[in-house]
Amino acid sequence: MDIMMDARGATPEEKQRGLAAARAVIEQSGLTAEEAAEGSFAVEGWDEMGFPPDQEPSEGEYAAAEIWWAASNAAIKACCEGWPDEKRMQVSGLQLLHNPDVQLADRTTALRRMRALIQAEDGKHEYHDDRVFLLALAATAEVPDNSEAQQLVSAVTVAYTSLSLAGFHPNEPIEPKRQAVLDAIDALEAGAAPLS
Repeated sequence: MDIMMDARGATPEEKQRGLAAARAVIEQSGLTAEEAAEGSFAVEGWDEMGFPPDQEPSEGEYAAAEIWWAASNAAIKACCEGWPDEKRMQVSGLQLLHNPDVQLADRTTALRRMRALIQAEDGKHEYHDDRVFLLALAATAEVPDNSEAQQLVSAVTVAYTSLSLAGFHPNEPIEPKRQAVLDAIDALEAGAAPLS
């Protein structure tokens, strides 16, 4: 598994500069990116649970989290060198790369794959497919306004949730739910269109 930069508005070269800085921090620690990220997940998960004393992360998890956060900070600093503060605030930093074909899809490919998934969806699954969410993120990766991108992605994922769980409501027709997702994807495509 590898890492990727979540840096809206960054050029590919800026993202690569950030990734190189992050990899240097991680490699110097002797940990893998996965180990460092798992430490961060453990600490953040403990925070979200309200700090239950019996589930506090281990010293190793704390140390790994510090490496992940240092790597993310190094990535942001290297990627965003010379950026104004308001643009830098839109950069989230590092993410683990779980599914490169999906997470790194270009806009056109992401839109095509989303539509194919929606056409194939029968609504009979217990859980929805996270590829739709990841593809929506990939399709909006070049949208410079983080808030705007989040709204576009949310509209697709909310509509898709209704479609993917349609089996729980067998008396409701599925096709209007499918059309709602396709409409949200069309809006995402328009909103994520490159400026000419």
